[in-house]
Amino acid sequence: MRRPAAVAVAMVVALAALLGAAGTAAAQKNRWGEVHDRDLVPEATPPAIILLTIGRGEVIFEKFGHTALCLDYHDPQRGSVCFNYGVTEFGDSGLVWNFIRGKQKFWVEPVWLDAMMSFYVRGEDRTVWSQVLPLPPAQARAVEAKLLDDIKEANRYYYYDHFADNCTTRLRDIIDEATGGKLRAGADAKFPSTFRQMGRRGLAELPPLIAFADFAVGRALDVHPTLYQAMFHPYVLMDEVHKRFEVEPKLLYERQGPAIPDDGPTGRPWALLIGLLFAAPLVAAKLLGRGERAAVAIVTVPLFLLGTIIWTAAILSTIPGLRWNEAVFLYVPFDVVLPFLGAARRRQYARVRLGMVVLVSLLRAVGLFLQPLWVPIVIAFVIFGLMALDVRKLVSRPQATA
Repeated sequence: MRRPAAVAVAMVVALAALLGAAGTAAAQKNRWGEVHDRDLVPEATPPAIILLTIGRGEVIFEKFGHTALCLDYHDPQRGSVCFNYGVTEFGDSGLVWNFIRGKQKFWVEPVWLDAMMSFYVRGEDRTVWSQVLPLPPAQARAVEAKLLDDIKEANRYYYYDHFADNCTTRLRDIIDEATGGKLRAGADAKFPSTFRQMGRRGLAELPPLIAFADFAVGRALDVHPTLYQAMFHPYVLMDEVHKRFEVEPKLLYERQGPAIPDDGPTGRPWALLIGLLFAAPLVAAKLLGRGERAAVAIVTVPLFLLGTIIWTAAILSTIPGLRWNEAVFLYVPFDVVLPFLGAARRRQYARVRLGMVVLVSLLRAVGLFLQPLWVPIVIAFVIFGLMALDVRKLVSRPQATA
């Protein structure tokens, strides 16, 4: 089954704590009839150009909406054709691994407008808007030519990046180029929300992923995009097309199910609680004066897993949000040695790691680090602070002398 870029994002977020990010709607496999080359022969009159925006859906990879650009021909015997740039092979066993490295291929696929509407309306109950772009003939021809050129085998593939090169940015760039920069003009000002904040809106129903992304997705998400960059999001592009082309979105269908929230809890209090629960065996071992090695082994499991995920993504990925992650200084895969060290060496190791945690907290406090790392900082501080503590010295008393 083919699904779009958002599936990859959702898989990475869920399996490897990477999100953001992110996603777009499920791409439709063309089960209502293939669009052939003969269906795409240009007419004497340029087609109308329609921007289709699909609202959020119920499952994780539908949380950010979707877009398509459609050619509406004048011949009543011809159907309107939409171009979907968010298609990938969901069954690809290497999808998550390829996505982490920034090497997962996506492509554009033409699909009948009626088929697309049937899928999103009857199949998924998602709101759909359309905007007919008021383009002069030359600009409409330019959009048509680009879409038809992109479905050629040599041109249809690209490597997906949720924020920089996705199914919506492709349409943004096509419209902007055809209209002489109408979307880019004056769009270099900062957008009010950061990339992370925009991602949080899409994951409002999934607070554990929001909290996990604090660890796993780096500082690239904590900057404000320009307005043009922010048009990676379907709703932002729809709003800007409305303002710049003076074409209000036409509601074709409104979701009948419960409204999908765009705000909610961050999940960070629960992340803090779970992290401190892993430290509880260390507290007990220190108080009882025994069982410390077993307690260290328990807490080492999440330390090692987080460190491995974060460092693997930072080393192998070409995606800035995964590569430049300030949490690499909080969680490192080398922590796996902790259960195998003697008590004295373990305390020395823990003191070094505690110093790293303090340094990260200072850099975050002065604004050099940008990620929302306070929950990971507190968890790491408690864990390594307990390990560094030598209870015997605290409870020992000097002997009285005669």
